[in-house]
Amino acid sequence: MKKTALKLGLSFFLVLPAIACGQSAEEPTPASPIGPVAKDAAEAWPEQPTNVPSISAKQIAEACVLQAACIPAEEGFDRKTLRDLVDLCAHDAAFSAERAIALSGFVQRNERAEFFVDCTLQASDCDATRACATQRPDEIYCEEDGCRLRADASYSVSCSGDIATLSAGSETVQRDCTRAFAQCSESSVTGCTDRQYSACDEVGMKTGDRCDGNIRLGCDGANQVSFRDCGRLGGSCEQDGAGACVYPDADTRCTSDEKAASQCQGDHLSLCVGHAWVTATAPAVCPE
Repeated sequence: MKKTALKLGLSFFLVLPAIACGQSAEEPTPASPIGPVAKDAAEAWPEQPTNVPSISAKQIAEACVLQAACIPAEEGFDRKTLRDLVDLCAHDAAFSAERAIALSGFVQRNERAEFFVDCTLQASDCDATRACATQRPDEIYCEEDGCRLRADASYSVSCSGDIATLSAGSETVQRDCTRAFAQCSESSVTGCTDRQYSACDEVGMKTGDRCDGNIRLGCDGANQVSFRDCGRLGGSCEQDGAGACVYPDADTRCTSDEKAASQCQGDHLSLCVGHAWVTATAPAVCPE
């Protein structure tokens, strides 16, 4: 199946409205570093929340399988396509969890992976399952460096509790910041206290990837601070030359250049979730 078709399927997979939207065009790199200079993890994210629940690779797999099971039959996806969608869901959730950003990748969502997974696992029916993810405005761009507005976007922000209303002329969108374990902030360009971009200090520019506890900090080619929480999925940051995430349960099927595709055995699905090879009960997508 072509990647475009998978994008369209995944956009329905994670949210109820059947909007033909995939990942937006790649955002140009800013001409110069944006955000305040940060020399450590605390400065890279001074508003880091303390109420984010733990998450495991197996929970991610189980949630992505449940989401696939709730795609309406009339969409016409065969089981191979559903498994491909589970793989994409698991990849995006693991990536976004470690980068401490709302779900990003093939789709852009308001929810951090931890909210999405817990909501899905607790959902009582498919309507509740699909409501666990809501579409984030394409203008809010998130990746390893954090979240910011795309270069051609501008919003004014107002808050009603933790609901952010972002306005651009006559158009408005809303974000429930609690779904990202954040608060509404009228001084935030994204409307919520997401992890914002920060600029590398001189030490960071010289040393590159380094450990600050279990946070792997880096300095990308645009001199923006990159952020990866190695402990989010059970790893640790180890400094052996350059800082690197190390996992006790790393599986070569998931850490090699060519990751293994998901596999059915009876009604169970095994797949890569980040570094780990996990198995989940999946009668809706297995067997063939």
